Amino acid sequence: MMKQITLLVILAALVCACGKDNVTIGRDKPDIEIKKCSKLIDEKDFEQAIQCLEMFKARFPNTEIAQEAELAIGDTYFNKKDYLLAAESYLAFTKLYPSSPRNDYAHFRAGLSYYKESPKAIDRDQEYLEKGIDELALMVRRYPNSPYFDLAMKTLDEALNRVARRNYYVGRFYYKTGEYIACLGRFATVAQVFPKSGLADRALYMMTLANLKLGHLYDAKEAFSKLSVEYPTSKWAKKAEDKMRAATK
Repeated sequence: MMKQITLLVILAALVCACGKDNVTIGRDKPDIEIKKCSKLIDEKDFEQAIQCLEMFKARFPNTEIAQEAELAIGDTYFNKKDYLLAAESYLAFTKLYPSSPRNDYAHFRAGLSYYKESPKAIDRDQEYLEKGIDELALMVRRYPNSPYFDLAMKTLDEALNRVARRNYYVGRFYYKTGEYIACLGRFATVAQVFPKSGLADRALYMMTLANLKLGHLYDAKEAFSKLSVEYPTSKWAKKAEDKMRAATK
């Protein structure tokens, strides 16, 4: 008898849990039903909200509100800080609705999600940063009149600067360990690809030093000349001039 009572209690608890966790969608018109999902989002009940939105899409496919529900799933994952799932949801939207006028938003948010997933510390793995840059670059290229253009450009600049800082960081590491040939490639990338990063003049200075260490006087002069012409007021130009003067005495 006690075992039967215990089993009944467990079953009752499971029924209650299922009743709490499940949301019923499909009994009314789409514009009314979607409010159930919106309410869950407002309450920050994100797991329930995602379930609700998924059911809504299944119940009302090929409707305009279903498209908004697809984006809302991405937004909900983003608000949960599940940035990879958010990015996947936004990109799924662009594939399902390639002609949607909301694709500017989807690409922007996918890029932002990948950017958010990337650690701020430049010495850590930046696996998703390149994906973020690709999505943001695509967005600003395709949708120059988008209301999200400025935000996308701002995020893209920040992402590119992070790549520049990482290249400079690795270049400095190579320089300090005496791997001068290896460091030159990193510094050249900063100087040529990321001139607006605020590190280009410093990278050219380091290229001057590395070439002097290697005994490549001609290449050192080339780097110094570029530094002097493009950044004449930089303190690194003055430092490079002193190094060149000392090397050519």
